[in-house]
Amino acid sequence: MEAAELKNALREIIPLDSGGSFKLLWDMLYHIRLLKYVRQSDLKAINPRYSKICSTKKLDRLVELGLLSNANKDVFTATDAAVALLRGLKYNTKTLPRTISGDGLTNELNNTEVFIQALNLPDYKALLYPVFADQDKPYLRPDALLIRMKRDGYKLEFLEVEASKAGWNDWLENKRINYLRLAKDRQAYAYWKAQCSYLEMPVPDIKEFKFSVTFVCSVRRDFGQGFNFVESL
Repeated sequence: MEAAELKNALREIIPLDSGGSFKLLWDMLYHIRLLKYVRQSDLKAINPRYSKICSTKKLDRLVELGLLSNANKDVFTATDAAVALLRGLKYNTKTLPRTISGDGLTNELNNTEVFIQALNLPDYKALLYPVFADQDKPYLRPDALLIRMKRDGYKLEFLEVEASKAGWNDWLENKRINYLRLAKDRQAYAYWKAQCSYLEMPVPDIKEFKFSVTFVCSVRRDFGQGFNFVESL
């Protein structure tokens, strides 16, 4: 559905009054796609102004129009149709998740909570979702890559949102090993070089390319330089 058709449909069924606007709606769709799984209650934490346009009736209408889907109960994802709409409205959709798989269950919603914390950081620039593979077989799938702007440039910070699970120590150790492997993998630099063109950011020299890893969890480990453990961002 084209933007003009969508506007007409929303005018007829969901008047955007009391401070709402179509631009606010487009921004909300963008954030829902960016974070992948979003509960209705999350939307106000992303942007308090979304309270103007995120009533159950309005969200259900967006589902009917094919711009949102219900992943699980009140958990919403933005569809490929929403991405196409945003692209037509000149939003930068190249860095949005290409596909969204899963059911919006506990682990995914825990990730969303941390991603919202990232959005609200004063130095937030972008969230990305890379996958690193060896001969097309993924060996590292970070929960996200957070880009933070600094006075003298920017910082790349991989996020791992973890909760206690069976084999907890082995799981964390495997992550450590794979990130050390990634630090020597040229595809990490190649990936970031491509993203720089989408984000209009300067490309570092490969000799200066580096990143850190932040585990958001309740435990502490000494994994050495470049690894951080925090309970929240």
